[in-house]
Amino acid sequence: MDDTRGEQVQTPLAAWTTAIDRALAYGETEMAARLARVALRRLPRYLALYSRLLEIAWRTRRWDEGEEWGQRLLQADPGNALAWRALAQAAEQRNRRAQAQTIWQRAFEVSPYDAEIRAGLSRTSLDPPSALAYNAACLAALYLRGLHWDAAARSYRSLVQADRRRVDFQVCLAVALWQSDEDYEAYALARHLVSQHPHLLMGWVVLQATGDENDRALAANPIATMDPDGEFAAETWDIPRPEPATIIAVRAEEAALLDELPQDDFLPEEPLPGAPA
Repeated sequence: MDDTRGEQVQTPLAAWTTAIDRALAYGETEMAARLARVALRRLPRYLALYSRLLEIAWRTRRWDEGEEWGQRLLQADPGNALAWRALAQAAEQRNRRAQAQTIWQRAFEVSPYDAEIRAGLSRTSLDPPSALAYNAACLAALYLRGLHWDAAARSYRSLVQADRRRVDFQVCLAVALWQSDEDYEAYALARHLVSQHPHLLMGWVVLQATGDENDRALAANPIATMDPDGEFAAETWDIPRPEPATIIAVRAEEAALLDELPQDDFLPEEPLPGAPA
């Protein structure tokens, strides 16, 4: 369908993500999916939307669809707990217990407090009690999520030295170094990451923050396509990046979808299942 035909309405991107969240909070998953498809046509690499599409797939038990969105999200954020959770659930549904257990372990190392992830790891492990014991990666993740940047940097530096294949450890180290004001080391690592993995959002964010004018110009487009309003970096990493409001043009009939949900300020108190703590 040609989205350029018909009357175009300028709408804030935040209006769409808020509407999707509201639809999910009210259990209106099909409406959430309709809203998501509108935004996705305008911003096909928008990572904050991928997270919501993962949630929709989880709610509707569309495990193959969740696996697809999880794989896409992991290209940009290889330590994303929701994405690993989706892949683990898909493997489990195919009765691939060993594979599912390995993937649940990856999810656990990112988000050791997540109830769904803990349940999945226990369910697929031969020794459930020991499976939930924290390892060095779990502790590093807790330092990172607790904004203890120096401790996180020390922990992830050790983890990277032990296994240089783990891109997620390298991304976490780059972020922790940047937030610890170790700009020289953070910059060098970010340059390496984006040269090898051009879809890594936080590699570009760190490069933009620690580099020169040329680096900032180079990072501008990848960031604008993956995280135009800064929501993903802020929500996932607790790193605010103030941006002017992002506007997308939609057809008038699509914009009308925003008015189909209740507009009151009340929302159910229960958090979205699987939402990061």
